[in-house]
Amino acid sequence: MAAGVAKIRSSVLVPPPCPGMEVLDKSRFTKRVPLKAVAIKPQLCKRFMTVFKNKLLNLPRCKNIEVHPQDPSLKCLLLCPSVATVDDLTAEQKAAITEENTPMVDYVVELGFEYWTTEQILRAALGDLQEITTSFETVGHIAHMNLRDEQLAHKSLIGQVILEKNKSLRTVVNKCSSIDTVYRFFEMELLAGEPDYVTTVRESNCSFTMEYNKVYWNSRLHTEHNRIVSMLKEGDVVLDMMAGIGPFALPAAKNVGCKVYANDLNPASFEALTNNIALNKVSRLVVASNKDARAFARDVVAQTPVGTPGHPPAVFHHAVMNLPASATEFLDVFRGLFADRRDHIPPEDLPHIHCYCFSKDDGEEGHDFAVDAVRLCEIGLGGAIEPEHCSVHEVRDVAPRKRMLCVSFRLPAAIAFDAPMSLDGEADGIAAAAAAPAATANAAAVTRPTKKPRIGD
Repeated sequence: MAAGVAKIRSSVLVPPPCPGMEVLDKSRFTKRVPLKAVAIKPQLCKRFMTVFKNKLLNLPRCKNIEVHPQDPSLKCLLLCPSVATVDDLTAEQKAAITEENTPMVDYVVELGFEYWTTEQILRAALGDLQEITTSFETVGHIAHMNLRDEQLAHKSLIGQVILEKNKSLRTVVNKCSSIDTVYRFFEMELLAGEPDYVTTVRESNCSFTMEYNKVYWNSRLHTEHNRIVSMLKEGDVVLDMMAGIGPFALPAAKNVGCKVYANDLNPASFEALTNNIALNKVSRLVVASNKDARAFARDVVAQTPVGTPGHPPAVFHHAVMNLPASATEFLDVFRGLFADRRDHIPPEDLPHIHCYCFSKDDGEEGHDFAVDAVRLCEIGLGGAIEPEHCSVHEVRDVAPRKRMLCVSFRLPAAIAFDAPMSLDGEADGIAAAAAAPAATANAAAVTRPTKKPRIGD
């Protein structure tokens, strides 16, 4: 009996098919469900709810008691679709009806567009698609979707449904290209709503305003931003080389009290970063730049002599490189960055680098994402990373067999005090030239080291 009732209820909980829909018509999703109800006086509601508990409608988001449509002084106790006549009731239920002279009446429950879930609506309209996408990233008033190729023919309808089902949204967009490797933003198209891309989000006690279609922002990295910031302490100096609009820089300054040099090459990101510094009232602690990351790092060091108040001899305690597609290629800036400060910086006081990268498993047997991430960093540095001062944190899966990782390590003295790199990324001097083959050998050897890098929690 229970299985039969469940089957009937599951058939009710499906909107009518709406094939061929291109423009959202909410009226087509209305479903009228004929039921039986017991017409009762209001004072009998509690008793009848108990007596009829196994025969109630019990539909999600629907009431079991409604006002009688013809007599507002009465209530209608709605029964499940399996009840067609009095004969479908138990003896106790029949007795209650007879005793209180409460007749069974016809009742129609109307389930409209607002009743159905987003997935139910889209399945009713796009029944030919095996996979329906209803997920999206919320960035202020913007919903950012990532539709599959087979869904693109229906993108407008999908956008309209998402907009109608989420009242806090005003704009729905779809990612239509991979990330721009220079300025770090996605090309996107408007699916529904207003073409308004200026939005504000809050994260880690900070407000971030941005022109979303011109910068990079990923709300799913909130935990990672907090993880790095939690490593910092008041008074630390931080070099944020690919700062974006400030998800590391602003919390580090506002919540911890760090001095932050924040840089991004994207003019739109730099503009947002500058505005967000003022918005969060951290102008005293954050200095923004709009430069190439290598030039930025060199300039900060060159303009901060040994003995500058509030700065360690190595200028900064931490450097964050959040550009996973290519950050490892910028690690060469640290070669020789402190060559002229060798006598002022003990090796244990060299800064810690937090470099993000992608590792992809190409099917090689025994692929180790953490080891591969360290290998990529060592290639970028042109030398070995000390295992005892290195840890690897797996941030997230970005695709099948591809992960984003963060390699955190203390800058090796052999790199920091070596001959500096020229502006075009070439090593200067005989020492650097001689060191390159050895560094390459070290980088290759780390593919399967005897001591694996420590994996962070």
